[in-house]
Amino acid sequence: MTRVAQRLDLPKSTVSRTIRRLESQMGVRLLERSTRHLRLSAEGVHLLEQTRPLVERLHETLQQSINQDDTPQGILRISAPYEFGLLRLGDVINRMLARYPSLEIDCDLSSRQPDPRVENYDIVFCLQVGALPDSEQVARRVYTVGRGLFAAPGLLEETGDPKNLADLAAMPCLTSPGEAFWRLRDTEGHVHEFQPVSRLRSPNVGMRLQGVIAGVGVGLLARNYCREDIAAGRIIPLLPHLHPEPTLIYALLATRRLMPPKVRVFLELLEERMAEPIASVPALHRRMRGGK
Repeated sequence: MTRVAQRLDLPKSTVSRTIRRLESQMGVRLLERSTRHLRLSAEGVHLLEQTRPLVERLHETLQQSINQDDTPQGILRISAPYEFGLLRLGDVINRMLARYPSLEIDCDLSSRQPDPRVENYDIVFCLQVGALPDSEQVARRVYTVGRGLFAAPGLLEETGDPKNLADLAAMPCLTSPGEAFWRLRDTEGHVHEFQPVSRLRSPNVGMRLQGVIAGVGVGLLARNYCREDIAAGRIIPLLPHLHPEPTLIYALLATRRLMPPKVRVFLELLEERMAEPIASVPALHRRMRGGK
């Protein structure tokens, strides 16, 4: 308690009264006290974990205001789906770190989608088909991913090449857990909802692509992600007269106001990067898919 008072330049009695007042307001004991020791209670640990990201964000914002500096600095915390991070974010992150020595980046790649308004993230990238479910979420669309239906030649030898949705309904499919129906638009603009019979459900497009190549089933996949496999003949496009809804990639932000320079500059660099074509799937990911 003495060290806290010294750090805040306040009397020790003021710090003690403030903590007791907070305990009274919350109706819980935040500190376990004895004559020799002082430690956080379970409720105190929970409060610390919940408020620490907010306090850190507040300190960063205040420091930027004090410095009046438009240079990215501090820690930029990002969450993104694995494939998008691998294919698109790595180069932007490396450019940012090379340009701004006072910047650090924490990048979490997973299928989980945290809420930047609640968890300690500056940017959360999400893949969405259609509109975002939360209309109050602060979001910026950063990319549109065209998709198609694909199958392996071996599977088509067994089932035949489907000519319509009735044929497709007789074939096994590989799906993403959040997409129970595939919305397909025909050449006249009519939208057809198709419910695939799924043998494998995974949010990871790399795993679904592996399954398609192995002949497990039909996959709805991003064209730019699997274009090397299309060119090599490992997978074949199906039903070219039907166009699946694209996947929209959004950057979810904690707030619309007071965007820190580190967030603004990162999104600007990403916009430039997204205008460039993907050269190829990185070698590491090709090896994970079974390539050389």
